[in-house]
Amino acid sequence: MKYLLLDIDDTIAPLKVGGPNMVIIDSMGVELAIPQYIADWLKKASEKQMKIIWCTNRTPIVGALIEKTIGFKAEGQLQLYNKKAYEWEKLYGIIEFCNEHENDLVVLADNLVERMTRGVELPNNLKTVLPSDATLTIEDLKLIDSL
Repeated sequence: MKYLLLDIDDTIAPLKVGGPNMVIIDSMGVELAIPQYIADWLKKASEKQMKIIWCTNRTPIVGALIEKTIGFKAEGQLQLYNKKAYEWEKLYGIIEFCNEHENDLVVLADNLVERMTRGVELPNNLKTVLPSDATLTIEDLKLIDSL
């Protein structure tokens, strides 16, 4: 099985809200804007042999709002907690997930992945995708599909 651990802020929702060809999600008064090409890709990707799991500090409600607005279903949200093992609070949960799915491919797409995993030995089944331009590009999405 192929799992995609997907961040929200910057990775799929640029900090600058608005512009043409964006899907706007109202998250309890805070707007998120997701480029249309990412929204379209998420719908198609969730139908393939890939399970999308949110890997974000945002509440699960935000992921649910994104799913409802775009029209796809993720497989839940990664449990994030920092057991003081790593500087990046997400990293313990990511490594634990990889260890629990050692026979599966786990892809992590997060704009902080390169900076926050420097010097850390990552599991062999984890492939990281650093967005080319803070937010995932069409080429980044093709890379995820090809892994």
